[in-house]
Amino acid sequence: MIHYFKNEYNREGLCLDPAAPAFRYGAGFFETIYYNGSRICHLDMHLDRLLGSLRAYQIDYETIDFEPIIRQIINRNGLEGQTARINIFYPIESDSAHPVVMATRHEPRPYKAYRLCICKDHHISSLNAQKTTSYMFFHLAMKKALSRGFDDAALTDFDNTLLETTTGAIVLEKNGDFFQMDSPYRLPSTALALAETVLEILPATITLDSLPTYRHAYILNSIIGMRPIVAIGETAFVPDEEACRTVTELVIEE
Repeated sequence: MIHYFKNEYNREGLCLDPAAPAFRYGAGFFETIYYNGSRICHLDMHLDRLLGSLRAYQIDYETIDFEPIIRQIINRNGLEGQTARINIFYPIESDSAHPVVMATRHEPRPYKAYRLCICKDHHISSLNAQKTTSYMFFHLAMKKALSRGFDDAALTDFDNTLLETTTGAIVLEKNGDFFQMDSPYRLPSTALALAETVLEILPATITLDSLPTYRHAYILNSIIGMRPIVAIGETAFVPDEEACRTVTELVIEE
């Protein structure tokens, strides 16, 4: 895989200073962006979130002309005309942060319905509102979910209030009303922000005990768009493809 770092396109591995925060603590921020074979979807929204995180934590960073560099990465990896996952990482070095840009092939699963287990552990921090490379909790929760035959894990706070999954936002529906999780301990989702332009999605505090009162559930992220959740733990939901279709077309620009 060819990646971009510090003005170079390189097939070799990335070298990090072992004394730097990125190596010692996994310190950094990242974004995952969908390439639908022609468009780099909603790049500006992702850059706003990424660079906003760096500014919020007063980290000096280098910026680049992202779109042509991403297109070079797509081209050099033979991904033009194919669907791909674009990642921009900002590992925090000793004095500043420089972007790493990479692309890998992504195989869409447009008819996928998701089954979520409930993660028994909790990871509550204001950093949950940022997309950080300190991702061990989410990685292990997903790994455990997959090992149990689920597609992802639902995350909660210490009051068993639903937050998100390891990979996306959660929206619930009942009686024609859509609800998003109202908490400072979840990532502000770009896919959810796009969904709000076509659906009225109200903030709500939703506990695990209240899940059976909802008819439909959905997972949203920038790679899949919006897809049905058919179960969270032991609570089942009726799949709703119509709402998913409208939002997904907007998110992945197809």
